[in-house]
Amino acid sequence: MSQRTFASIAKDSVPKVLAPTVQAFVRDFKTNEPLSITNLSSTVFAAPLRKDILHRVVVWQRDNMRQGTKSTKTRSEVAGTSKKQAPQKGRGKARVGDGKAPHMTGGGIAFGPKPRDFGTKLPRKVQDFGLRVALSTKYAQDQLSIVETFDSVDSLKTRDLAELLSEAHQHQDQTFLMIINSDNDRLQLAARNLPRCEVIYVEETNALDLLSYDKVFLEKSAVDILEAALTPQ
Repeated sequence: MSQRTFASIAKDSVPKVLAPTVQAFVRDFKTNEPLSITNLSSTVFAAPLRKDILHRVVVWQRDNMRQGTKSTKTRSEVAGTSKKQAPQKGRGKARVGDGKAPHMTGGGIAFGPKPRDFGTKLPRKVQDFGLRVALSTKYAQDQLSIVETFDSVDSLKTRDLAELLSEAHQHQDQTFLMIINSDNDRLQLAARNLPRCEVIYVEETNALDLLSYDKVFLEKSAVDILEAALTPQ
């Protein structure tokens, strides 16, 4: 009996190889003019755009931001007498207990909220992945700007910073997040009173802030720190 053989036709396919780096302009923060071109790690700034990972990370962050300080008094905690409010029989009405019962005016709260911790847990690898996806999303949407330094801000007045953002970065109806690598008192003082502007250190970078602002400015010296911290081992 002859053995039947099945031939499988395999199409020659070239695997997609992700470039190790992507490029971005390094701009002058004060004028928004490009100064040079820098290479960014594709692992950190060109990661797959996973909405499910972003959702998990944002929910985890917001859970841990909840204070959980709501508190109500139960019948054992409210002030009042424990005396029975009416005779047990003879009134033709329902039986009642003391004045601190939940159904009495001024009584305690039944099953009311008490202080609790709303925090949830998320694996560290998922946290880092979510941050890479958030950075990659901003890069893909052209909402991430690498600036040489913020030292060009030479005034600590909020009015001067607002004018700079309006002239060089179209400040109207946009929100800005500035990620710095070292202390910058002038920038921090100037941005403190701008309602749609926030300055954070590179160690404080998180997915929720990245997604909450329209434009993200990242200091060039902070890029290496993010890549070192977020590149999978």
